[in-house]
Amino acid sequence: MKCMQLCAAVFGGLLAAVALDATAATVSTATGANAPAIQGTVDTFRLALGVNNGVGNSFPSGRREINWDGVPDSSAQPNFLPPDFFNTTSPRGVVFSALEYETGSGLNDFMVSADSNNPTMTQVRFGNINASYAAGFHTFSAERLLHIRNAHAMDVLFFVPGTTIPATTRGFGVIFTDVDGTSAADRTAIRCYGPDASQIIAASVPVLNNGLSFIGLLTEGNERFARCNIEVGNSRLDAGLSDGVGGVDVVAMDDFIYGEPISIFQIFADSFD
Repeated sequence: MKCMQLCAAVFGGLLAAVALDATAATVSTATGANAPAIQGTVDTFRLALGVNNGVGNSFPSGRREINWDGVPDSSAQPNFLPPDFFNTTSPRGVVFSALEYETGSGLNDFMVSADSNNPTMTQVRFGNINASYAAGFHTFSAERLLHIRNAHAMDVLFFVPGTTIPATTRGFGVIFTDVDGTSAADRTAIRCYGPDASQIIAASVPVLNNGLSFIGLLTEGNERFARCNIEVGNSRLDAGLSDGVGGVDVVAMDDFIYGEPISIFQIFADSFD
């Protein structure tokens, strides 16, 4: 992990010296009570990124997707998902890092909800943590969801799938469930940064209580995302924190959809062509 972060810093600094012809990112959003209600917007975002490249290897274009449903029980609740699961075990070019810890235990652990045939528990959609969550959270692709242990914010770092080579992407989208907060302190939002650590775009996720919300950020020209920060609601998942009680807004995540992670080396070389 330290190697990944060091490489990102070194080559991010290298790219900062290169003037890229870039334009602002565009934002696509949709809300709905169920998956069909947002399917059209999600599919349009997918089409803009290109063909789904699946797992492993490296490609010059296209997209990657994570729907959490293939995560084995050994890496789902009551167990925890390793931060680099989707760059090692199932290489799709992303590594996660938790931010803004609310408690000091279990740092940098990620939680994938159990499915209904889990051998040790059957409480789906994080109902094992708080029974109310299973009622308020819904899925775009059944039946697993993602959250962060003891935190409600995370970074997504991009790498050439299966390697420690820092990479960038031209688009990043996430489907959320049960987004309620609208104020600056409570909103669910995504902020994406370039290789030089400058913020390219920040956007709030549209709200829909007990529904699904999609947001997709897509760059134009040569601008690229090297890191995307996700803030989900204003509270961690906890037995004593129920959505809507005392100002609590707990939000879970479903599908991640993003452009093929392209090596920073390649982007650097292309800038001189």
